[in-house]
Amino acid sequence: MNMLRTLTLKVELFAGADIRDAACDLCELANRIGVMTETDFNSVKLWARPGDNPVKLVEAYRKAMKSGSTHKIAQARDAG
Repeated sequence: MNMLRTLTLKVELFAGADIRDAACDLCELANRIGVMTETDFNSVKLWARPGDNPVKLVEAYRKAMKSGSTHKIAQARDAG
C-alpha cells in the first residue's frame, strides 16, 4: 500500500493512555490505512507514518519532552 501524501488523520487518545501503547496503536493505524496519523500526548504532537517503528516514536517523544522548545513534535523518522 502506498502512503497517501496529502492527508493526515488526527485522532484522540483515551485519558491515561501509556506512551508505549499509544505509539504502537498510532503506528498500527498508520500502517492499516496508509496515511500519517497525528495525536497530542502530554503537549507533544506524535506523528506516525506507515512503516514507522513505535519504539523509535517513544524515544522521540521522550527526547521532545526534555527539550525546551515551545512546539514539541515527535516522529519516528528524521525530519529531513
